[in-house]
Amino acid sequence: MLHEVLLALSGHPSPLFQTPEANGKSDPGSIHSLLSPSEAALLRSIGKLAERHRQLRDRARWTESKHRSTICRAVATGIQRHLARFQQKILDVESKILTKDASVVGAYDIVPLALIVTEFDDWHQLMEWLWTTVCLMQPTASQAGTLDAADGCSGSAVIDYLRVEASTGFPEIEKAATELSKVAELAWLRQLAPWIVYGKLPAFGAGDFFVQAVPGDDCAFRVVKELMPDFLATATASSMFFIGKCLHQIQRLPHQCQVFMASTSHRWADTELASAHLKHLSSLPLPLNQAQLTRAISTIRLSLSQNVLQRLLPMSDITRLLHCLRSYFLLGHGEFAVAIIEEAEARLQARQQSTSRLLRQDPLKALQDLSIKDTELHQTLSSTWKRLAREDHAEDTGLDFARQHMRLSLLNAKATRPASSENMTKQTPHISPVAFNDLLFPSATSLGLDTGPPLDLFISPRDIETYAAINAYLLVVRRAQVRLSELWRRTSARRDHAIHKRAAIRLRHTRKVWATSSAALHLVSETAAYLEGEVVKGSCDHFERWVEHPTSNESLDDSFGNVQSDGGSVVAQRDPETLAAAHRAFVASLSYSLLLTDVPYTRDLRSLLGNIDALIAFFHSLLDAQQKADLAGGEGSYTADEESRLELELDRARKKVDSDLRSVVRRLRELDHERIGAGRYLEVDASESGGFEPWKGGGVNRLLMKLEFERMSDEDARDLE
Repeated sequence: MLHEVLLALSGHPSPLFQTPEANGKSDPGSIHSLLSPSEAALLRSIGKLAERHRQLRDRARWTESKHRSTICRAVATGIQRHLARFQQKILDVESKILTKDASVVGAYDIVPLALIVTEFDDWHQLMEWLWTTVCLMQPTASQAGTLDAADGCSGSAVIDYLRVEASTGFPEIEKAATELSKVAELAWLRQLAPWIVYGKLPAFGAGDFFVQAVPGDDCAFRVVKELMPDFLATATASSMFFIGKCLHQIQRLPHQCQVFMASTSHRWADTELASAHLKHLSSLPLPLNQAQLTRAISTIRLSLSQNVLQRLLPMSDITRLLHCLRSYFLLGHGEFAVAIIEEAEARLQARQQSTSRLLRQDPLKALQDLSIKDTELHQTLSSTWKRLAREDHAEDTGLDFARQHMRLSLLNAKATRPASSENMTKQTPHISPVAFNDLLFPSATSLGLDTGPPLDLFISPRDIETYAAINAYLLVVRRAQVRLSELWRRTSARRDHAIHKRAAIRLRHTRKVWATSSAALHLVSETAAYLEGEVVKGSCDHFERWVEHPTSNESLDDSFGNVQSDGGSVVAQRDPETLAAAHRAFVASLSYSLLLTDVPYTRDLRSLLGNIDALIAFFHSLLDAQQKADLAGGEGSYTADEESRLELELDRARKKVDSDLRSVVRRLRELDHERIGAGRYLEVDASESGGFEPWKGGGVNRLLMKLEFERMSDEDARDLE
């Protein structure tokens, strides 16, 4: 019987542990009829352990050979080692019996079954825990009972599970969980090494790695947060992603790399640098410590930055890009905003005239040509550049850079607002879904920037989308200011000749319109001055000083590297990833300070700008109708009816503008009360912003003090009475 017990524990089938008959009556000739109740109870305990051993062995073998995750395969291999120890324990017990060890063999060479069972008491709990672990990794069986190798638990989930189980308090489980954690995290490091050292995804099990290639684009990657272990900090994962992306781009830019190595005295030895980085990873103790892992990744990042990136992406390129973004996307170059607005208005007027002629000739074709074309947008931007070049007599490298890289195009229907769910850090702003990009042209348009390698290491496509949203927002506010100002430039609107008999009547009818237009002009002018002259200017000046002039205390931080210039002097310069993280924080803080993240405010402002356009359109139509009536001598019922209709529509538009003006100011006051204390500025985590602290200034109260809208509202109310 002892022989059968040991064979069963080793994983072999044995009649000793076969289930009795279902009716509970055993066959008189079976082995179970020969067992006493105490022996049957002892054998049941051994039978459960033997059965669990067989199940665990089979599932561990399947996981080891077919699981999609290399981490799960490694853990299954570790479980096999535990099963090998269990097998060795069986051999040790057998050896004790054969050598008649006194611990298991009693007098008269009797081997008590209870002593054999006691030898395996420590394995029951461990086997059950190993079974739970292997079941966690096992994919769910289909209806046919088969297992799909593409299904199953991810490696990060197994790592997190083992780390939690290592602190349960049971010594056997804690020891086993710690050993398996070392195995799992070593497999994870081997997945990480190709990405960190060579910029390549793992050759096997890439679907289980937290960095994934974007389908259809070999150069684009994304981070899947669900595949990140819990011990991996977000900032560390961001550094890992940045390092691998940089190395991948270097591998795909052989020409630039050859120029770089030929033009500098420092030679980047690929194998030496890779060996040094690999040494940092291999020196990490297991289980991994978050602080030590962060320190190793930071060292690798700085090494890569000092040896390669700060020469492939020098500070001059970054400052030139920032100058372009500030001048043209954030309207720092005021002439650009005026030029593109006037070019767009001229383009729309020309389209309107051509459409009117075409409607009389071919109405169907005229309807087909109503939508704006990309060609017309390209011509508008080209005309803007030519106009700026004529006005700027000196050579402007910033203008040349913007002319080569900026584009104006129709907004792609698939394009989305920046969403924080798709980014690793929390810096991405939740921009309001209210669109401002359909006011400059009848179709939604977007100002874009083409940034190829290596500039895309500093700025991402999602950053450019945010800049485009800010640009559309600032541009339409400036456009409303320009169009309202043009009302006062129209001679017939400002002054009527005394010979006109209806001058006094028209003046009374338009007095309220002029008051509303004046109030609207005051609001949009002060808003534009606040947004551009205070928020944008203050934020950009603060960020540019931080980028270009690091202090001596900051340069001691690990985010800096010493770069030797051509003249031999040593220059302190932040590494590109730190600059990119700080830039993300800058964009997020700027969006918050510009009030572009507040949905009620942007909704009210969008309604105001749309109604201002309607007010201006009806006002111009009314003035044109009045001029025609004056030229015709005031005769004709059609002219009078048309003038009355336009006066009614103009009054309706005026009332809508009045209502929107009050709504905008009301929301500004609410924001002034809501954004107090820490909520006045966007809270930015220093660990995710590269140590950059955004500009703190330009509260909403400063805009409210300039508006003085309450006094104007009272005056308008008295006029209405």
